[in-house]
Amino acid sequence: MKVKSFSISSKRYPNEDRMAIQNMGIYGIAIVLADGMGGLSLGDLAADVVTSTVADYLMKNYEGYAEKEVLHKALERADQEVRRVSIEKKSNMGAAVAVAIIIDYELYFTWQGNVRIYAQHEEKTELLTTDHLANIGYGRTALTRCIKGSGLRDDVPFLCHKLSGDDTVFVCTDGLYKVAEKNLGVLSADEISRKLNDPEDDASLIEVSFK
Repeated sequence: MKVKSFSISSKRYPNEDRMAIQNMGIYGIAIVLADGMGGLSLGDLAADVVTSTVADYLMKNYEGYAEKEVLHKALERADQEVRRVSIEKKSNMGAAVAVAIIIDYELYFTWQGNVRIYAQHEEKTELLTTDHLANIGYGRTALTRCIKGSGLRDDVPFLCHKLSGDDTVFVCTDGLYKVAEKNLGVLSADEISRKLNDPEDDASLIEVSFK
């Protein structure tokens, strides 16, 4: 497995994307990518809290649970931590997030919001997640799910995708896929990074290749 990643700040605001890539030894790798909510305050802190909490929980607890359970519990823990920090800072905050565990050519994943996961097999790149977004008019959208300290819905999505020896997995924020979705699986992560010059929004990508 080869892992490459980058995060490029927008030209207008500080970067509110955060990522973690954890090597869990015989239990594979864990990937967390969070995107702080720009409409709320302290989006960078929210993304920090979500990413670090989820990654830490998976590292300490993965051995004792099935994949679905440990991913759900990790999101619950992150939600509790965001609530604690929100109260401490007297601030409303939240983040979208996608979390994946890759072990033995199996991709287990969950998400809240619009951080996306794609998988490329041969020459086809497939979107595996569905954005949690609602159209609020005038060309604007709003997240219908995120981690913001208010609890999780009962139907948190969990999926498993079978991988093969030449596949590539991409995890990215909207600042990346809105401008470079067509390049996923066509250009390398390094090439995509070089093409992104002063993006309108923070653009982050984690690429996991089995080639």
